[in-house]
Amino acid sequence: MLRIITFVLLLLNFPLFAQIPFEKAKLEILCQAVRFNHIQQGKIDIARKIDCSTLQTLEKTIPNSSRASKNIISAYKNKAYSNLSSDEEKIKQFKKDIWKELRSLAPRISKSADFQAKWKTGLDSLSASLDKTLGIIATDEGVQTNDSKGNTNTGEVEEMIIPAENQKLPPPETSSNTGLWIIAILSILIAFVSVGYAYLVAKTTSHRIKEMENMFKERYQHLDTRMDKMLTREEFKKLTNTH
Repeated sequence: MLRIITFVLLLLNFPLFAQIPFEKAKLEILCQAVRFNHIQQGKIDIARKIDCSTLQTLEKTIPNSSRASKNIISAYKNKAYSNLSSDEEKIKQFKKDIWKELRSLAPRISKSADFQAKWKTGLDSLSASLDKTLGIIATDEGVQTNDSKGNTNTGEVEEMIIPAENQKLPPPETSSNTGLWIIAILSILIAFVSVGYAYLVAKTTSHRIKEMENMFKERYQHLDTRMDKMLTREEFKKLTNTH
């Protein structure tokens, strides 16, 4: 749909940049750049929590540990390029400066050729996506300005974890569902153990009761036998008189 709208506007020779002023484009570029930086380093959770509603919320939701991203925002959030007349020129120059910063981060994060290749591929993909969103026609030659100071000192880069394959956010993690499954399985195991233990206790108790019954029967039989052998008073008197 976006391609169709862009094509129609170009046919009508309508200035698309009138709909995307420089400040709005600046926010979009900084937002995507910061997210890209974190995602390429495997920090998906941080990238997902970044709020791109305004420049203030963007800067606020970047953790202090992400020093490179913090420094990029601080260095470029107030860029105005006042010597450039049109928003289109400002947007192109701003994107060029931010991309220069991002390209400089890769070798500082990892010397791995594989990582740097993936970083470049992801950066090219993000650049093309932003060009479509902002209506920029990518050119090899960027607009040079005195306001642009090239590579800024972005400080220490974020800790390297595992580089992501691309800059798109993955679907939410299913750790909560996994946790529920684990709890359910543990509950079932506990239930089985409880039933088994109850059965064992019942069987043991039944065996002991049966042993006690047998013991009482045996003692009763012995007592009954002794009582049968005992003499009555009359028999005892007769026996005494006889002797």
